[in-house]
Amino acid sequence: MMRGSVLIIDDDAAFRFAMAKALRRAGYGVSEAGSGEEAVEILCDQDPPDVALLDLKMKGIGGLEVLRRCGSIPTSVIVLTGHGTVKAAVEAMQLGAFSFLEKPVDADILKPLLQQALAEKARVEAGVASDLVPLIGVSAMMEEVREFVRTVAPTDETVLIFGETGTGKEVVARQIHSQSKRSAGPYVAMNAACVPRELFESELFGHKRGAFTGAHSDRQGLFREADGGTLFIDELAELPLQSQAKLLRAIETKSIRPVGESGEVDVDVRIIAATNRDLWIETQAGRFREDLYFRLQVFPVVIAPLRERVEDIKPLAKHLLARLGKSDIELSPESLAALREYDWPGNVRELLNVLRRASLFSIGDVVDPDLIRRMIAASVFGNARSTVPPSSDADSRSTILADVERDHIERVLREMDGNITRAASALGIDRRTLQRKLRAYGID
Repeated sequence: MMRGSVLIIDDDAAFRFAMAKALRRAGYGVSEAGSGEEAVEILCDQDPPDVALLDLKMKGIGGLEVLRRCGSIPTSVIVLTGHGTVKAAVEAMQLGAFSFLEKPVDADILKPLLQQALAEKARVEAGVASDLVPLIGVSAMMEEVREFVRTVAPTDETVLIFGETGTGKEVVARQIHSQSKRSAGPYVAMNAACVPRELFESELFGHKRGAFTGAHSDRQGLFREADGGTLFIDELAELPLQSQAKLLRAIETKSIRPVGESGEVDVDVRIIAATNRDLWIETQAGRFREDLYFRLQVFPVVIAPLRERVEDIKPLAKHLLARLGKSDIELSPESLAALREYDWPGNVRELLNVLRRASLFSIGDVVDPDLIRRMIAASVFGNARSTVPPSSDADSRSTILADVERDHIERVLREMDGNITRAASALGIDRRTLQRKLRAYGID
């Protein structure tokens, strides 16, 4: 029985061959991508892999750019880093990566991490399929967002959502759809950053077989998929100007023309768009059409960053721990204070990653505040506006992260009265791996 599908993304053919052989032997379905460009094409397919092992350093499109283009995909991404790329790995976590490993990859660490990544993907998919993610928060700002949703959902107007990366713009879009008269219709999402520029019109409007090289069959397009429902376009500013003009016409006329077709097709679609950029600045710079900007500005809403609504951290943390399957774990007042002290440049997505790591390392049912601070420290080094300045020395970043691991191992050993077997079990690694780490860190 296949355990899950894994995509290996690395421009080192020898590494891909060795890793693919090991994973197939372990029961995984394996596919390979030798470049970032190839990876984007596979990850943005209608049936993406369960997990991706993504090398950050590649020729052409690197790992971070792959994540930026495919940020909304359901695939759990484990990034692979070489020496001195900890800052990039942390940035990858902020872009939605599940976890990261340093090369050379230790199989004893990779195998349980793959299982955790598969379990996380299954939980997320179950949540999307069976339950609507609520708008979590007790702040006045979040109450304004909820009131906005209640007001705008019954209408059929376009909506434009502004907010930094990780603030939950698609959560708001889904809420609008679910509370609208279109809720029984389809909800279709598109991440514009994940679509090659030359394929935007085909993606949105569809195409006729033979319309261009590679068009081997008819394609319906997202507008027709969303007919009678809602089309959510994320990363709107990534649309090329020509596609912006055709999007505007589709909104105005409620009709589209598939690529290669001579006639038009009527569509009944509500548009919700989102961006993390200032679109007015984009229009002044000539990168975004002013007429489309004003057409979409009928109902604008801004999702405030987490640092401006720290009172939402407690209910968000409780919700995210439950989403991770860790609802039995509690945060002490000191741990919550540690979470509130940080400015969260990666917003809710970064909070989720910190809580994921903390819950994996935590011993007992109450998360230690020092552990929270150490997990946040792993995020700090990649954030330019963090309250703690990043080190300019890549080696010192690696040293600090090693200190985090060493301190945690020592703490677990104390909890287990020095019993290596029990400590290894609590850490989620085998006894041999723990012994190797003890020798490396000089722990007696």
